[in-house]
Amino acid sequence: MPALLLFVLASVHVGLWFHARHIVAAASEEGARTARRNGSTDAAGADTANEFLDQLGPNVVLDRHVTVTRTATAVTVTVTGHAPAVIPGLYLDVDASTTSPIEQFRPN
Repeated sequence: MPALLLFVLASVHVGLWFHARHIVAAASEEGARTARRNGSTDAAGADTANEFLDQLGPNVVLDRHVTVTRTATAVTVTVTGHAPAVIPGLYLDVDASTTSPIEQFRPN
């Protein structure tokens, strides 16, 4: 019985980790989509990613951190954090990074 209980808890733990991974990836994509717009800022991209994480549940990704870096032609949004722990002391980290070209008007 203890082995079965451990197996069930481990299955839920890994399931929450996969769910948190998908949410972090989606949040980084949303942040990059906002930050790459013509005239947008890094702060707008970070705000969009944080709002996306808030809407999907603030307890899905814990200790999250959103970083936006910009070059002359591309913007990268990185979201890190960890999934909630079902098994005490076993914290699984999640991170995702999305790079996208910056939208710019280029005359012919």
